[in-house]
Amino acid sequence: MPVEMAIWRMSDTKLHRLAATPLDFEQHLEDMLAQTPSMTGIELLIVGRQVTTSFGGVVDLLGLDVDGRLHVLELKRDRSPRDAVAQVLDYGSWAEALSYQDIEQVFEDYRDDDTTLEAAFAACFASPMPDQVNDEQQFTIVASELDPTSERIVRFLRDQYGVPINAVFFRHFIDEGREYLARTWLRDPQPADSAAARASRSKRPPWNGLDYYAVVGRVDDEAERYKVASKYGYLNAGGGSWFWKPLRNLKPGARVLVYVGGAGYVGIASVAAEMIHARDATVDINGTDEPLIDQPEVSDAFRERALSDNQEEIEMVVRVEWIKQLPLDEAVAGPDLFSVPTTVCKLRDKHTIETVETALGISSTS
Repeated sequence: MPVEMAIWRMSDTKLHRLAATPLDFEQHLEDMLAQTPSMTGIELLIVGRQVTTSFGGVVDLLGLDVDGRLHVLELKRDRSPRDAVAQVLDYGSWAEALSYQDIEQVFEDYRDDDTTLEAAFAACFASPMPDQVNDEQQFTIVASELDPTSERIVRFLRDQYGVPINAVFFRHFIDEGREYLARTWLRDPQPADSAAARASRSKRPPWNGLDYYAVVGRVDDEAERYKVASKYGYLNAGGGSWFWKPLRNLKPGARVLVYVGGAGYVGIASVAAEMIHARDATVDINGTDEPLIDQPEVSDAFRERALSDNQEEIEMVVRVEWIKQLPLDEAVAGPDLFSVPTTVCKLRDKHTIETVETALGISSTS
């Protein structure tokens, strides 16, 4: 049996165990999973919802994990145990045959905006899309409770035949007007030392443990972000948590290949300090520390974001020390060089690293 989670409310005199109540709103559970797939305990990018298969079935949720593994999540709803298992296996057989282009189309239909699959992946995982996508799959039954028959079938298929199937159920608790969900997996969904996990990771281009890719604005935005980075040594992002949160991945000692949209790579820098609010950043002007936001290159809009406490407006910065820079009109560009519209991600593309290093006249040990 899966490990059962019990919840108690603590008071000064005793413990009060909360009783699980039926979770009769599985459509709402699907909504929550689509919005926050990490509630499963696995970081996923949802690429499709209510996806119609080639044979007329409808998959509840499709997702990709950081290794490019495709996840089929199917809610049990009111199906019998055998029907629920048969359904997820049926959808899994369809998903297994999807090409990268097929997944892209599913994603485009799901998002219905200008975001590309690669950009969304990079933003979700702070890492570029792996070279191999959907070489492996994971089929998951999502339920409000796991009955003995479903558990027996899933264990049999997984343990005896190696089918990548699992089950997760969410227990529902109510206490003093507040509602809670507790998650339990039938089997550990991410065994760190599993052969499948090692094989999937090996398909991704290795990261050298040093280099990151970072975008500082675009030339058609008057290159304000580039000017701030170039003159004052602050990589910057704001106007939404989607933009500034990836800056948190930059730690002192990391090396950053800096990219300006519409131009190309403009230099390589070393990270000197962790991310801070732009309003707290200072620059040395003739031996005196002055606020970054008081400098002439900083626009009123940048300054307003820096002074805001709204997570969707705030401006954040990371201090760097430039190893070598290029003017915008000499930026290193080319269709074969890595670029994605996310603020920061690990740079795994060896060709891009070597090309930029050569253009700047530096080496990996610089």
